[in-house]
Amino acid sequence: MPSGSEDYVRRMSDALRSGARMLSEVCPVCSSPIFQVGDELWCLKCERRVVKVKEETDALAASTPYVLTRLEGVIASKIDELASLLSKTADPAEVVTITQAIDRLLETLAKSRRISEEPEE
Repeated sequence: MPSGSEDYVRRMSDALRSGARMLSEVCPVCSSPIFQVGDELWCLKCERRVVKVKEETDALAASTPYVLTRLEGVIASKIDELASLLSKTADPAEVVTITQAIDRLLETLAKSRRISEEPEE
């Protein structure tokens, strides 16, 4: 199995062979070169699309999907932690407290997903 750096080099080679161009700009997250693949910009190390922004409002719109994805990951982790606590408790008051917390997290998760699915203006 290839190491992380070998895999990254393979992805770069494959991209270049398939017509991608390596740009002089670097990824704002990991500082690796950005590749232009068709009309899109990609960081092959992070394996994420990169979006150039010109104005602050563009930056907010570009970062929203990343922030929401990160939030959903945190919420899922917290729900998992609470589910573990719930399975270990027999105290009815604690069961109520934990289930209320899980319910609030699920509501927040649903809101995040609705926002993610909203069409861009």
